[in-house]
Amino acid sequence: MAIVSLPPVQRLRPLAPLVVRVAAGVILIAHGFHYSPAEFGQLARQAFGLPFPGLIGWAAILLQVVGGGMFVLGLLSRIVAIPAIVHMALALSWEVQFGLAPENTAESIGAQVPFLIMAGFILVLLAGPGPVSLDRLIGWDQRFQSARTDEVVAP
Repeated sequence: MAIVSLPPVQRLRPLAPLVVRVAAGVILIAHGFHYSPAEFGQLARQAFGLPFPGLIGWAAILLQVVGGGMFVLGLLSRIVAIPAIVHMALALSWEVQFGLAPENTAESIGAQVPFLIMAGFILVLLAGPGPVSLDRLIGWDQRFQSARTDEVVAP
């Protein structure tokens, strides 16, 4: 059975990582403006018992705002993805108690948002930022380019 190829869609394929980066990065940035570092640190202490709430608050806000911006631009994308995945895993572990998509959104957004954002970060960590990125433009992602395994040769 032959798979029908759609050339116009195939030409858009290099934009897929860009779409994922922009969506995940913009949402991360937006959430970075919800709390001050002190508020976020206190939430982290209350929810998870983490020490040094001031330091954690600043690190989380910088990750969200600065890291989110870097992710949108495709700058150090794989490096930014690692702490972002950890951050989203913590958010997911908190939100899962309210369910995947709770009816009462005044209480919680549910696990759906951190789960989806974390999936975007994992995708870029594993597949790379794509050709439309500063990483590729500067050449920081070149060594991953040669190790591509997504092209399958038919027998």
